[in-house]
Amino acid sequence: MNRRKLIKTVAGSGALLAMGASPALAQNKTSRIPVDLSHRKIPKIKITKLDTIMTGRDVYVRIETDAGIVGYGDATNHFLPYSVEGMLKDLAPYVIGEDPQRIEYLWQSCFRRRFQRGGPSTGSAIAGIDQALWDIKGKIAGMPVYQLLGGLARTSVRVYGHVSGMTAEEAANNARERASRGITCIRFRAFHSHDANDFHDHKTAVYQQIEYLEAIREAVGEDVDLILEVHGRYDPEWAIKLFELAKPFRPFFIEDPIRHENPKALKWLREHTDQPLAIGERYHDKWDCRETIENQWVNYLRPDVNHCGGISEMKKIAAMAEVYYINLVPHNNAGPLGSAATLHAALAIPNVTMMEAGWVNGPQDPKVVKPFPTVKDGYALPLEGNGLGISFDEAAAARIPFGKVPMQPYLKAIDGSVRDF
Repeated sequence: MNRRKLIKTVAGSGALLAMGASPALAQNKTSRIPVDLSHRKIPKIKITKLDTIMTGRDVYVRIETDAGIVGYGDATNHFLPYSVEGMLKDLAPYVIGEDPQRIEYLWQSCFRRRFQRGGPSTGSAIAGIDQALWDIKGKIAGMPVYQLLGGLARTSVRVYGHVSGMTAEEAANNARERASRGITCIRFRAFHSHDANDFHDHKTAVYQQIEYLEAIREAVGEDVDLILEVHGRYDPEWAIKLFELAKPFRPFFIEDPIRHENPKALKWLREHTDQPLAIGERYHDKWDCRETIENQWVNYLRPDVNHCGGISEMKKIAAMAEVYYINLVPHNNAGPLGSAATLHAALAIPNVTMMEAGWVNGPQDPKVVKPFPTVKDGYALPLEGNGLGISFDEAAAARIPFGKVPMQPYLKAIDGSVRDF
């Protein structure tokens, strides 16, 4: 083929790139995709109602639209339910009348248009609204929320369960049972027997933690990872003692070793131990997480999708952490709705190691929201329904009254002074 015929053939085939045309121009010439897409209107719908549903021990958000599409979110904070209920009433005017598809705009509106910001009540209220908006958006799109978040970063999410017990032997037996069902990571803490008596002593609690850790490690062997929960109970010097004694039993990480009010105290801990550390369930937005992430004081970050501002905010926290090679292990003590939201986020976020899954601890029979995610070989599988992939029985919720909020233990030391729960 001579040069003239070659040029004619290339031009005739639409391969304009060979003639110096831009990729966009070549695509438009050959596939006739219009450059002007302004005629493709996103259908506008409006939020007509925001309801708070308080049932059992849970606080749910119900958002209704003029298109008949309803979304549900979990705003449960077991320690401050009435505060969250009040915050949802305060935030409702910022949402009603708006387009539910503008999730980021509504998140910013709920947070930044208020003079007083942050804290657990705000974090949980916005979380419930955010989840409900994602549920609506997924139903409009006809796909699961994780697809709207960028698709599956992984095809399943490793989960961990819990064990408790009034003795180390009881906790070890419970751990053995979880492992027999394929759970590959187990979280525990000791001092339940002391909680029952409203008592806490650092030295006693440290040595009881090690007693439980040794018994559980012996019960499940080396193939099951163990998370040592501290619940923010210890003063820093006692946390260091715990790290030292725990090291031979190889915990996957030690969670919440000290109180949360002063993040810089983590710096001192980080300098005195090489044990893996995790913190974050009491952080309520990206700003709470910033200092811990930037200083790389922990190995794992533990935001809760019901407390930290929802799916949208968890994605941002994860992106901040990714820059510093810090992975997320999302905290989750929720029912099926909050667990579904956690799972959708964890499936789409690249730097997630595993997620908490309290529903694997034993048989579950949820009355209001179904289902819990399916777990196979220690991994949660995607929920495939549109939106969050759950069903919400409003009639059942109406039949179940909201329960009395339980008080946390009035923990005190031997001398009668206040200790942390």
